[in-house]
Amino acid sequence: MGLRKIHLAIPLLAALILAGCGEEKKSAGDGRMPVYSGLPPVAFLAAAVGGERVDSHSMLPEGRSPHDYSPGPREVRGVVSSRLFFTTGMSFENTVSRALAPERTRIVDVSAGVERIPFDGVGCDDPSHRHEGAAVHDHDCGHDHKHGEVCTHDHDRAGEAPCDDCAKDHAHGASDPHVWLSAHNAAVMAENIAKALSEADPAGAAVYAANLEALKRKLREGEEYAKRSLAPYAGREFYVYHPAFGYFAKMVNLRQEAIELGGREATPKRLSEIIRRALENRVRVVFVQPQFNPNSARALGNAIGGKVAPLDALAADIPANIRAMTDALIEGFASEGRK
Repeated sequence: MGLRKIHLAIPLLAALILAGCGEEKKSAGDGRMPVYSGLPPVAFLAAAVGGERVDSHSMLPEGRSPHDYSPGPREVRGVVSSRLFFTTGMSFENTVSRALAPERTRIVDVSAGVERIPFDGVGCDDPSHRHEGAAVHDHDCGHDHKHGEVCTHDHDRAGEAPCDDCAKDHAHGASDPHVWLSAHNAAVMAENIAKALSEADPAGAAVYAANLEALKRKLREGEEYAKRSLAPYAGREFYVYHPAFGYFAKMVNLRQEAIELGGREATPKRLSEIIRRALENRVRVVFVQPQFNPNSARALGNAIGGKVAPLDALAADIPANIRAMTDALIEGFASEGRK
């Protein structure tokens, strides 16, 4: 599992960080302030707010899933050399954050103040989905970890079911980590970024404030477009592979139906139930994120005589992605022949 690899890599991360401790923090070669984010959408917000005064990078490459990602030495060196590290509480971000020296690189939780929602009511038993605010593993499931730590044992690979307490904790305690997928949340995150940038670079505060307002205007316009365009389909459900679109669905008054639950492929019984409901509702499109294996989505698409279409929760440009997701959903609903 990706999370296990991250834990095994902690000594390497620490060694890299210690190796850089004697070096003076430098700006980018062109004088811009270097900042790193865990995720591409957050790096986009940092670049939009920072403008020409900031050199913004994402630790997670585009096209990769954060749920099985292990950062390499190059990415770690980038974070170590940055002034700020913007996170949303993903597991790999938390692991890197614990190894950083805060007096050299300030760690900023840009999701502070965002109202989290449950993982669409189903939770998740994938350890890599743990984030701040989720229930920790505070019970004994027979594996070697300390009280209060997440169990990283690969139950699936060992042929085991998750322990009862672990499944219960995540089903009732975990919240959706894809916080950037609503315009309001993205605006809150951008405000947190602007505040951190202004504190690190007071001379640029006016620039950051102006860029923040321009970005918030684009986010509002994207939200208005999505709500107006999807209003005729209010209350409808759309079918996705991974339940990443809860915040977007809430913003536009839709419901997502996920094939994957708890970080696992659908069982034959569950897939049969999904097929039955999809046929009953005349669903013709199943959306899948490019970071995930599309086989289950294809199986559902074939069973309902429909198709698989892309929907990317991790696209960097948030206002543009809100519009792109809106257009994709409208096309999908239109193919079903009813509103």
